Amino acid sequence: MFVFVLGLTTILQGASYRYMIASVTTLEKRYAFGSLMSGFILIGDNISEMTVQPVLGYLAHRLHRPRLIAWCQILVGLGLYLAALPYFIYGPGVHLLDSSAGVGSIGNKSVEFCDVNRNIDEDCARDAGANSSMTLVAVFCLFMSMFFNGFGSAAYYSIGIPFIDDSVEKKNSPIYISLSACMRLMGPTLAYSMSSYVLTLYENPLMNPGISTNDPRWLGAWWIGFIILATCIILCSLPLFLFPNQLIPPATSEPANKTRKLKNPASDLKMDLWSRLMRLANNPIYVFILIGTTIRLLGVLGYMTFKPKYIEAQYRKSASTANLFSGIIGIVPSAIGILIGGAFITYLKPGAKVLTVFVMLVEILGNAGMFGAFFLGCPPAQFATIPAHTINFENTCNSNCACTTQRFMPICGPDNVTNYFSPCFAGCDSNSIIKSINGPNQYSSCGCIDRGGGGGVATEGYCPTDCGNNFETYVTLFGISNLVGTLARTGNAIIGFRIVDKVDKSFMIGVSGAIHSIFAFIPYPLVYGAVADASCKVWESKCGGERGNCWVYDTDLFRQYMHGLTIILYIIASLFDVLVVWFSARITNLYTDETDDQDFD
Repeated sequence: MFVFVLGLTTILQGASYRYMIASVTTLEKRYAFGSLMSGFILIGDNISEMTVQPVLGYLAHRLHRPRLIAWCQILVGLGLYLAALPYFIYGPGVHLLDSSAGVGSIGNKSVEFCDVNRNIDEDCARDAGANSSMTLVAVFCLFMSMFFNGFGSAAYYSIGIPFIDDSVEKKNSPIYISLSACMRLMGPTLAYSMSSYVLTLYENPLMNPGISTNDPRWLGAWWIGFIILATCIILCSLPLFLFPNQLIPPATSEPANKTRKLKNPASDLKMDLWSRLMRLANNPIYVFILIGTTIRLLGVLGYMTFKPKYIEAQYRKSASTANLFSGIIGIVPSAIGILIGGAFITYLKPGAKVLTVFVMLVEILGNAGMFGAFFLGCPPAQFATIPAHTINFENTCNSNCACTTQRFMPICGPDNVTNYFSPCFAGCDSNSIIKSINGPNQYSSCGCIDRGGGGGVATEGYCPTDCGNNFETYVTLFGISNLVGTLARTGNAIIGFRIVDKVDKSFMIGVSGAIHSIFAFIPYPLVYGAVADASCKVWESKCGGERGNCWVYDTDLFRQYMHGLTIILYIIASLFDVLVVWFSARITNLYTDETDDQDFD
């Protein structure tokens, strides 16, 4: 029952983090910040986890563990309410739909037309200060939400998993751990499924914005998911207060606790911490696993976090579609792989050498999808720029139009190849539009299009691109790779638990969590956010020369940077898997309960 309740709360806690990731592109557009700032928001979770996890790991056997987990999950719920707060402060983002000078309306949506009478400086003066303060408040609320979310992750890994391992026989531990990990993976599935639905609703669900979900100006109802998750996680945390601090009979566990208390009085706290750290530092298998896992986490988490953004940019999918497929190819196969891996260990009970070789091989094979994805993609969109292959949209035909990159509304030229950033940059005025009832609107007599010699009609939206079956191949490839790679998840956990003394188990997880946070969890949003920003071709222009979110990515660079960096990290991590195999003879007592306190120096 404890595994079920813990799993339920961690499903919701895991969903909260992934839901933030799934909503990040919408939040960037809504509050006008870039991917690097998104990375700053996401590291809030990792900063708190790094700070709290060693403390929780050390105090796990001194406090009531189920209640401690419950309080941490309640903090997560309060943080999720905080994440939704910017919507209730500032309301829906109508700035992308706002009709102002030089912006004409078609139904409820706005289009930036060529207007020689428009004064950009006056528009900026009218909005001075409002946007920057809104961005700061929103970023603060979102960062603090992620900071509170880290308490839930720390409690799960530092207290929950060791509590399960301490409460069952060693021979049954793999299946319980794999079930728990599998349930936790349902969190991202829930998050991506929920986001794929709520992002099809407009930010104000009662408003009809007059644009489709594929329009770059679309803002989904991101805040609804935070409210739902916050309420559910607080309610589901309450049963944890009812569980005892020990699930196994007191006669089995109490003497060990008493002995530990006698050996570790409060006055010897520093000495106890130092001796535990030295035991871990002098354990080569633990050190190799720690380094390899940290490097692999940097690549895995960075890629998974920015995968929805990559799918949107590379394959031109809507935010809801990108999140749906991110969940399908990232979570469902992973859950299946974890269950199969747990069953393999539980029923076959491979020895240390076989288990470490198995872990090494499946992690290497699971990385194969990254190599394939390096070469998969769609042809990049061709924009009308002067000179060609630059990001300068200005030309003599639109130099007096007062165009900006505040609103992105691509239109396709008559050649069905050349895209224009907006009707304004195509030299279209408000009289050039040909409204359509059933299909996309069209534009005629546009200065820049006529200058191109076509004299034809431009159509609203991107020009069509033939990707072949590349997207379907990408989804299939990563689905198989994730299934194979996660076969090692339970094996890694079992090896990690068996290479340290039982009394050091929670402390080991706390120390590992701190190292992972410092060198993987905190850097990965910043590193991969910088990679995404480095691939950006066109930024939203803001008053005062500031830039907002990225409108157009160089999809070739994005693909090469994302996959190239991840492949390098995977290769380095695999080298440490080889070292673990080399020292695997030191691993004993994988499945028996005869001796719990062994030294693996």
